Amino acid sequence: MCIKNFLLSVVLLTFLISCGSSSNTNENAKRDTVYVNDYNVLLVPDLSNRINQNIHPKPVHDTMILSNILDNIKVLVDLKGRSLNQWDIYKFDFINKSTINNSDVCKPEELEINLLRFKGKLAEAASYLRDSIDKDIYLFKSNVRSIYNYSINNSAGADLWNYFNETITTSLKLRELEDITSPTSTVLDPIVLKRYKNVVVLFTDGYIENANKANGYVFDPKRITKIRKEYNASGQKDLEKFILSNQEYLLRKTTNDLKGVNVLVLEMIDRSLDKNGVAKHHPTDFQIMKLIWKEWLTASGADMVEVHQAVKKKDEGYALVKSFMEKL
Repeated sequence: MCIKNFLLSVVLLTFLISCGSSSNTNENAKRDTVYVNDYNVLLVPDLSNRINQNIHPKPVHDTMILSNILDNIKVLVDLKGRSLNQWDIYKFDFINKSTINNSDVCKPEELEINLLRFKGKLAEAASYLRDSIDKDIYLFKSNVRSIYNYSINNSAGADLWNYFNETITTSLKLRELEDITSPTSTVLDPIVLKRYKNVVVLFTDGYIENANKANGYVFDPKRITKIRKEYNASGQKDLEKFILSNQEYLLRKTTNDLKGVNVLVLEMIDRSLDKNGVAKHHPTDFQIMKLIWKEWLTASGADMVEVHQAVKKKDEGYALVKSFMEKL
């Protein structure tokens, strides 16, 4: 009987040690980490003479595209399954800041939808999205129209190179992770970390003509014509390889590191097409511009870059923005 009792004691002790070890393992197990992305979306129009339909006509005016994007902010706020505690920011950003100083043209505080101000106030955020955001979107659109009306007759140029090199920095959100794990979470619940994704939606025709005149800062029709002429004379078949192998063709990368910035370039107008959309030259301006722009912004550190031609319907711009954000 003693031997039997001894064996039973050993089995019981082994079981207790096993349970204790399992519990300890659970407590010390590595918790999963869930990342939640919020978006800092900068709507950035080149307000040079490209917006004048009499000079550079295009299928859909910027204001119509911007209006459609703004009308769909509530859809973008719920992007990627987010339905609570979003800190998104949607802001009109100026390449040339001089316009913002004219209070008769616009009110800067009405050119932003900022959900970060509801941080820690879930009930207020829900109420705002349900009852008040439409009024702010209306004011936002009204200010956009005012800016375009003013800029038609008061063009301030568009120094795109310096926008990415310097001006943009004050509008970016830091990417540092913020732990928003619930205080009541258990050791089995994941750690939840928030981070911002900076998204630049740039409206431009792709020609950089108002920057520093030194080589590497200008990308105008004259330079594009030179690239096309030399490519056709070279006999090469790979346009991308030809362009990227010649530093003379490339824009200088910014000294400001664009890490953490994602750029969607919209509305490039191809001046090498006739009024019917038929190419007068090969390769086209857009084919050359797309390669140069993507190489420039990527070399400058941007996380993701897409370049698109002018859209033909007002809702196509919003669709491109939504698709771009979903990829981040």
